[in-house]
Amino acid sequence: MTARIRPRIILVHGAWVGAWEFDPLVAILRERGWEVDAVDLPSTGSTGSMQGDAAAITAAIDRAAGPVVLVAHSYGGVPVTEAGDHPAVERIVYVAAFALDAGESVLSVMGGSLPGVWGISDHQLTMGRTREERVELIAADMPPGVPREASEQLADLFRPQSLASFGDQVSRVAWRAKPTTYLLTENDAVVEPAFQESLAVRSGAEIIRLPHGHAPFQEDPAGFAELLERLATLAPVAT
Repeated sequence: MTARIRPRIILVHGAWVGAWEFDPLVAILRERGWEVDAVDLPSTGSTGSMQGDAAAITAAIDRAAGPVVLVAHSYGGVPVTEAGDHPAVERIVYVAAFALDAGESVLSVMGGSLPGVWGISDHQLTMGRTREERVELIAADMPPGVPREASEQLADLFRPQSLASFGDQVSRVAWRAKPTTYLLTENDAVVEPAFQESLAVRSGAEIIRLPHGHAPFQEDPAGFAELLERLATLAPVAT
């Protein structure tokens, strides 16, 4: 008789932020008995490459020494797509994420140009050319009734993102080989839901629609944790 091994959940953040964006979610999952890691991507706050981010994810998978469910938010979908073909990965969960194909980059799927409200300096990108623009972009994605102070506090945590990471092309496509779920955020003001849907449909992923903005794990961490638990349970059983 073989024993069931519960997969470790590895969370991968998006651009401009860090592993801290998952703090409430991590606390809930650990309280419920799950082993969880949140990876800090080296391209945030630097001029590093997407391939460097993929290497950081691979290192986290190797450290897990067992089955893994990879959860990718936003830009994090790019290095997860690159690194997620690792034998230990049982399932990929994209959250409003860039599930790209071979030869694509964030820049190429955006039509080759960056939004005018993004700043560029010293080979790095900022979300918003000024703090005020950054606050406005974040506030537009918040649920109704959230005080503006919350957007201001969040904006002050954002760091520049490597420009190279948005131009680096995917060479390996994990969603072609791994069970994949796409969590589509229907109230997203950062990554358009229609664009998310085009990526999700192309990948053949199971699509689950969430009535949230770009970061559903922050809007409803308890509900999001329950969803991840269900998806992690669906992952193949390792022996």
